[in-house]
Amino acid sequence: MQSPTLQRAMVYRLVALGFLVMFLSTSIKSVYQVYFSQLAVHFGTGRADLAWSGSLFMLVTGLMSPLCGALCDRAGPLRTLLAGALAGGAALVGMALAPQSLTAFVLIYGIGAAFALAAMTYVPMGMLVDRLFEQRKKGLAYAIVTNGTAVGFIVLSPFWIWLQPKVDWTTAFLVTGLVLAGPVAALVAWASKAAAASGLAEPERRSTSESGAWRQVCSDPGFYALALGFLGCGATMAFIDVHLVPYWQDAGTPRAQMGLSMSLLGVLELASGLATGWLAMRCSKRMLLGAFYALRSLAMLMLLSGVPVVHTVGFAAVFGASYLGTVVLTSMYCFERYGPQVKGRVFGVLFLVHQLGAFASVQFGAWCYDLTGSYRLSIMLLASLTVLAAIASWIGLRHPSRDLGRDTALVASA
Repeated sequence: MQSPTLQRAMVYRLVALGFLVMFLSTSIKSVYQVYFSQLAVHFGTGRADLAWSGSLFMLVTGLMSPLCGALCDRAGPLRTLLAGALAGGAALVGMALAPQSLTAFVLIYGIGAAFALAAMTYVPMGMLVDRLFEQRKKGLAYAIVTNGTAVGFIVLSPFWIWLQPKVDWTTAFLVTGLVLAGPVAALVAWASKAAAASGLAEPERRSTSESGAWRQVCSDPGFYALALGFLGCGATMAFIDVHLVPYWQDAGTPRAQMGLSMSLLGVLELASGLATGWLAMRCSKRMLLGAFYALRSLAMLMLLSGVPVVHTVGFAAVFGASYLGTVVLTSMYCFERYGPQVKGRVFGVLFLVHQLGAFASVQFGAWCYDLTGSYRLSIMLLASLTVLAAIASWIGLRHPSRDLGRDTALVASA
């Protein structure tokens, strides 16, 4: 066991690693997003047919989230991250090496890349932070780690938009896959061994039966409020991940304006994530969570504006302000309310609901476009869903839980 000073240094290294992995994991979705229209042309299919790959990706990411939560509960979050990096690299390389088969593309991206993203992002990162920090500091620490996605929007999204007309999709997928399976996986493997030697991020001891804990979770009204909210969160995020750039392209939005808007979204995502961690220690989390969902609804309505700057820059500003707040606050509620024996899987189940919303959003958006030539109906439904999420947060989380997380052991503080 290392000294407290060395342990604290290791905690900071693990936070930095989590940030880096979240940053690089955004490429799994970014390369798909910016090459979406080109992929449809390449495979000679409509957007609705190609969107099955994105829809399956969203659905399987959700289905894999409880599995990743269980892996974190039993094997630890760092080993889960390693599995994700290797799977992501293999999936992207596999798609690049089989460029003529739409079926292979749909299955590899929809299953392999989906597991990779689930194993590299919010659930294992939440569990990592939960095991490293004391209760008061978890929200801010989680916001810092997950802001890797925000920096991904700031840096990588404009990069992929710039690169798309210059580099074929197979090359982009191949290089990204090699980065994930090579240096990223090696770095996570080293961190896992170093953390084990320090006694950090190990699986927690279970003090009560899992079945009893799950009965308490299912009897908690707050769990259903969190789930409804996360359904709307996933649906709106998925629209952005898959349909936003094509929506702007169809509207004739200049490439520079798209890049600026994506960067602005990422900058405000970064700021709002940190602000959420700070505000959560000082304000009502219930009211704050509902406010973020209300902002999300306003942002979706702004996409319907006929004013170009409103449905690009204005949308990016409002959506970015809400982007990470819902994830940070939902994770805080989850880890505060539920005990160590099931909280990884509870968070995974919430992400399953999140991804069910994403699955429906991706496919419904594509159907709307193919049938009507417009995303308008899809956007209106998403705005309505996030209004319901705001109401559910304000009403459903009014009462505290039975404090199922009272016996959570704190591994280290920083």
